[in-house]
Amino acid sequence: MVCVMCEKKPAENWFGSFCPECRQIKNLGNVYGFDRVLEILKKCCIRDENQLEKKIDSHKRSKSVSDESYETKPITRSQKKV
Repeated sequence: MVCVMCEKKPAENWFGSFCPECRQIKNLGNVYGFDRVLEILKKCCIRDENQLEKKIDSHKRSKSVSDESYETKPITRSQKKV
């Protein structure tokens, strides 16, 4: 039997409906409330267009900075003068 939530992994046991990971998600919903869990997921995981553009720009800037650091060759032990 396959998990009813993710529909990919097998269920935890023959009489269960969820895989272990989805069972944890379900338990969090039972503890904190499904409305609260959904609200947190929307705020933290789902990005709007502005947030996506900021993330892309941030990634581009950090990549260009890290690329510049490789312009000079690193000093290895064989090149060190004693």
